[in-house]
Amino acid sequence: MQWDPNDVVDPRVSAFSEWWINLKDHETLEARSGVYLFANAKYDIKYIGTAGAGGMVEGIRDATNRKKSKGATQVRALYTNSAEKAQSLKKYLLKKYDPINNRK
Repeated sequence: MQWDPNDVVDPRVSAFSEWWINLKDHETLEARSGVYLFANAKYDIKYIGTAGAGGMVEGIRDATNRKKSKGATQVRALYTNSAEKAQSLKKYLLKKYDPINNRK
């Protein structure tokens, strides 16, 4: 399923990366808590992950090393004010997008 831009107005989202960036440039993202999304060039969501406080860059690196970025070329960050809000947002987004790389 393609990215829905309305997801950035979710009340759990306190800020977000301005737009999608190349997955290889993920270290330019802020080191905050939140949810990150991997997508292909058509903005089809391939993976959704969470990051605890200060863990956005490391979380993306770890997911990439675990091959969760298969089929993805871009990443976007949705920042939250807590790990709890990030988990809640991730649960909602997983149900909405059902990304292939989150399936077991």
